[in-house]
Amino acid sequence: GTSKGRVVKDWLRAFASVFAAFLGVQSDENRQRDFAHGRFSVFVVAGIALTLTFLLTVYGLVRLVMSSLQ
Repeated sequence: GTSKGRVVKDWLRAFASVFAAFLGVQSDENRQRDFAHGRFSVFVVAGIALTLTFLLTVYGLVRLVMSSLQ
């Protein structure tokens, strides 16, 4: 229903916002909206998930490069 759609929209918005912040392109308007209307826990989970994704990607790329050098 409507509640489930809103939850999905909140999560997608949080991930997009955290990703933009990771890249350093988060607008001040979006940042203020996030602090005013976003749920803190959603942003924490999104931040942790994106950090782990980044670290695993770097780890995988390093392993790929190192294996191709041997």
